[in-house]
Amino acid sequence: MQHKKLQTTRHIIQGVFFALLLAGLYMNLRMALIVFLPGALFFGNFFCGWICPFGALQEVCGMLGSKIVKKKFTMPWALQKYLRFVRYGIFILFVAGIASTILASINGYGTFFNTIAQGFILSSSTVIMISLLVIALFFERPFCNYLCTEGVKYGILSFLRIFTIKRNPETCVHCKKCDNACPMHLVISDKTQIRNAQCINCFQCISACPVETTLSYGFTKIQWKTREKQVQKEK
Repeated sequence: MQHKKLQTTRHIIQGVFFALLLAGLYMNLRMALIVFLPGALFFGNFFCGWICPFGALQEVCGMLGSKIVKKKFTMPWALQKYLRFVRYGIFILFVAGIASTILASINGYGTFFNTIAQGFILSSSTVIMISLLVIALFFERPFCNYLCTEGVKYGILSFLRIFTIKRNPETCVHCKKCDNACPMHLVISDKTQIRNAQCINCFQCISACPVETTLSYGFTKIQWKTREKQVQKEK
């Protein structure tokens, strides 16, 4: 019940910021929202999972997709572990000013805001944005996973956060429901703490966990351990 309230609260906050965008007020808050950037250093990336309207829209598409298909597509880990770095490559190209015009066309985040502010204009960028939303029906947050340069900034800063999602291996039943629930396709079931730049603090893993005390969010010390060492310790 507590986990359901958590997700309900998150969805309400997403809805509020989406409504502010539609009302034309969101852009006026952009300077105020910059507080989430330094906040990511301590608390992790809350912007992408709680605030971003385009992320919320992808999530809504994902919910609709669940009504259409029984099982959504999941990127094989052999590919996911490499493809997740694509957005960092795009970010570097943007910062370097290389091919910015071409790369801007795949920026669903920016195109979405321009569409709301300036009206719908059919262009290659708009077609790509719509395509990403269609893909979101069958694959969780495609833009967030591979193309969002905005998420890169929050993700990099949140890598050393002192508040994060923790897993208690003693109570874990290894059902891997947390892995299946993660929209960023992270492997959670073999970690003691989730310290990953892809994590958006949506807490869907916590909500999906059948054991109340196994996954939680709070203060934790940084552990520099490999996955293999963690698994061996748990065994």
